[in-house]
Amino acid sequence: MEDPTQTVEQRLRLFKIASEKHQHLYRLAMTGSGIDRHLFCLYVVSKYLAVESPFLKEVLSEPWRLSTSQTPQQQVELFHLDKNPEYVSSGGGFGPVADDGYGVSYVLVGDNLINFHVSSKFSCPETDSHRFGKHLREALTDMITLFGFKSNSKK
Repeated sequence: MEDPTQTVEQRLRLFKIASEKHQHLYRLAMTGSGIDRHLFCLYVVSKYLAVESPFLKEVLSEPWRLSTSQTPQQQVELFHLDKNPEYVSSGGGFGPVADDGYGVSYVLVGDNLINFHVSSKFSCPETDSHRFGKHLREALTDMITLFGFKSNSKK
């Protein structure tokens, strides 16, 4: 996205490839077929067989620095901004699961709004929820520009 040598057409093509890959991976995760489930099953079997696995020990001890949660679409019918403005909420929180990580909760509200809640621990000098949110906004604005849409958001 940030390579100045790439044309708009090339960026759109790469964006489509990345989006399709992401959709495939999240569908696997949603159905319990993601890589995390595979590794967890290997871990359970290794414990059952009393086999030490340095690989599994290292992989499964890695912190999840980005933990996300989306409010599912079928649960947000009342959150439609135009139809039921009295029920619209800015969403909920989702905390970081690592001391040096971020928790990001997001909800799609209607057709033109995404609410994000970004959280991090004050005790970590490397994390900054406001900075993360700023970068997230910049990335979304870049995508709006890439697709040729006009942003109607307020700064």
